[in-house]
Amino acid sequence: MTRRIKVALIAIALAAASLAASAPASADRAHRGDHHTTKVFTLKNSNHGNPEGVAWDGKHFYVGATGDGTIYRGSLRDRTIHTFIPGKTGRAAVGMKTFHGRLYVAGGPTGQVYVFNLRHPGATPLTFETGAGGFLNDLVVTGRGDIFITDSFRPTLWHIPADQVKPGGTVEAISVSPEIAYAGGGAFNLNGIVAFRGGHELVVVNTNDGKLYRIRFDGSGGRSITVVQADALAGGDGMIVDDGKLIVVRGNPASLTFLKLSDDRSRARVKKVVTDPTLRGPSTVASARDRYLVVNADFATSTKPFTVSGLARDD
Repeated sequence: MTRRIKVALIAIALAAASLAASAPASADRAHRGDHHTTKVFTLKNSNHGNPEGVAWDGKHFYVGATGDGTIYRGSLRDRTIHTFIPGKTGRAAVGMKTFHGRLYVAGGPTGQVYVFNLRHPGATPLTFETGAGGFLNDLVVTGRGDIFITDSFRPTLWHIPADQVKPGGTVEAISVSPEIAYAGGGAFNLNGIVAFRGGHELVVVNTNDGKLYRIRFDGSGGRSITVVQADALAGGDGMIVDDGKLIVVRGNPASLTFLKLSDDRSRARVKKVVTDPTLRGPSTVASARDRYLVVNADFATSTKPFTVSGLARDD
């Protein structure tokens, strides 16, 4: 799948989000014995566009649809993932995180960031605008509540300070040029993002060139950007830090790459690459108890119903 196809599929889904629901389905796949069983969770209604993001709040996990921003909610005990927040024409849900009872969602081609109150899912979300022409792909929320959002099309990192996560709050633009070269023509650039040192340091992956970058802020408005890993992660998408490991999802080949970062995050070393027969063009991952929840975005074939693979964490 080319990156242009992915953008086109999301655009088509945004225009066709009102298609009728498909019949639910679920499946289990097992390998290497019961202790290593992969659980497959199935979206009950797969007609809201390809799923993309996933987040875990300690009890439930949430999956977003690219077509209209539908938010699904699942449980590790239920193999079917149900609609939780209905979508809306003009919305999209890509990267997402939970924090203190809220769900934070990057809106892809809409240029918007949404913040939903999980205790009141029917309430209108807080919405933040970054303008047209970008693709808000992933985000991270720091311990103090700051939000950093990657933009795959514009060489910009977006920042919403914790005290601005409110109606009418402001969004700051942080340039990542020229240190991070952006390719044009619909190519995806910055994508997955994780935070360290309370948000004073970020690590991001560039889907296009496969590099990891460390972004440091000096406290006086300045920032420095250095390469952490040169070329091992072409196609890198969502990523998380889990038990001291950096985990990067790649759609092709469908896999999770586990890396060990040096103490100062200046270097990274690939430890292992994990694959699974249930993975179909995976986009991102969340850690949930004994599982890695991997979203099967499947932009290459868009085979329905869409699924989430629950891989054993000790694999």
